[in-house]
Amino acid sequence: MQIYGSNANLGKRVMKVLIAASLGILSASVGVSSVSAAGFNLDVTSSENCLSPNGCTTGVAHTVTIDFNSNLGAPSTGFAQYSPNGTTQLFTGSQSGLSATPFKNTTPYLSLPTNKSAVISFGGLVDYFGLYWGSVDTYNSVEFKKGGVSLATFGGQQIANLVQSKFNLPSPQFASWTSNFTNVYVDFFAGSEAKQFDTVVLKSTGIAFETDNHAYRAVKPVPVPGMVLGVIAAAGAFAAKRKKAAKA
Repeated sequence: MQIYGSNANLGKRVMKVLIAASLGILSASVGVSSVSAAGFNLDVTSSENCLSPNGCTTGVAHTVTIDFNSNLGAPSTGFAQYSPNGTTQLFTGSQSGLSATPFKNTTPYLSLPTNKSAVISFGGLVDYFGLYWGSVDTYNSVEFKKGGVSLATFGGQQIANLVQSKFNLPSPQFASWTSNFTNVYVDFFAGSEAKQFDTVVLKSTGIAFETDNHAYRAVKPVPVPGMVLGVIAAAGAFAAKRKKAAKA
């Protein structure tokens, strides 16, 4: 894996809990540790074993992590490019009425206010994306696209349902930024080649969507048939040359 790159506010917690309650959020556990939906495979990791200052990070191999810790903030160049980029959507610590830092995270993180989004454009196809999702809310969403076409969208309700099921909780958990079960690392895997994506859109329709330690895995290029034949021919020629030299 490559890496680039306060006290909680009671008012925000109360506000988030009231919003969740007003939506009448209830769900039954389905007894699974991961879930497949819309051609994607999802998994969650609680923040119980995550450590300060960065909080939770991916455990998936061969990934690149963007942690927003550099002075440049969200990158505008390279394989993964953010819009908006820079530090315009970054926070450090909690700010009343605006943002709550993800649990055990004291570094800069991305925070989206009401009706704002962040678009991550990749320089090629990707088959995995992960992020540390702070204080999960129903109005947070992650959308995957390819060539401008939407492949799937996952909201906070789905993530909370998965957490409830995996950890045998009595009900879905929301809003708290000091709970191991509402601050979780979420892994999204493309379930097939058709679901590989080149764009991720993070969006919030309420206050707020806080994330950090974004990770991705680029799809490895597959050799075209001509290249494969060329390699085989070269290997055959090399073997013949060695055989001829041995006879000499």
